[in-house]
Amino acid sequence: MSPEWVSAWANLMTGMAALLAGWAGMRGLNAWRAETVGRRKAELAEEVLAGFYRTRDILTWARFPASDADQGETVRPEIGQDDDGPEKSEIIAPVDRLTKESQVFSELRASRYRFMAYFGEEAARPFDEIKAIHNEIVDSARNLVRTHGDESAGREQERDHWEAAIGWGGTEGDALRKRLDLAVKAVEQTCRPLIEERHKARRDSIF
Repeated sequence: MSPEWVSAWANLMTGMAALLAGWAGMRGLNAWRAETVGRRKAELAEEVLAGFYRTRDILTWARFPASDADQGETVRPEIGQDDDGPEKSEIIAPVDRLTKESQVFSELRASRYRFMAYFGEEAARPFDEIKAIHNEIVDSARNLVRTHGDESAGREQERDHWEAAIGWGGTEGDALRKRLDLAVKAVEQTCRPLIEERHKARRDSIF
């Protein structure tokens, strides 16, 4: 074999080796990226699901009947100083309770766009439902305070709706509670498989 052929063959082998090395490197990079994205998705899933559990507990607690500890903690101009003050304080108690936990709701809202980026807009709809439930409780309490003592005919159904929103209705057929449970369940369906897969991978790596 001539020196020219030997040189050409060597160059060919060198090129093929470089090509194979580049292909292997690309596969390794893609695998690393996939692993990193998967880990971030699982971490976000854990964070969001824990946030939903916490907000569910807070919203449930906010709708419990007011106790003595809720009375007189906050001076509210909308309550006033009339003889019905204590009852108005009971009405507005859900707002005070939710206000104390506002940081939890802010943190959950802050994770919404990251969640949407990883899981899609449809999967992020439970965030909107939690916000709607929160707003309905607050608005209903304020409407009840605003119309307190108003015995105008035709407002009974409206007041019944507001009272149900702040937890004054019966527990059976609690539409708001059902909406809250459905929102949490929807997030569980998105997050739980990723969380369980991550935990399984950890166990497998140990054993």
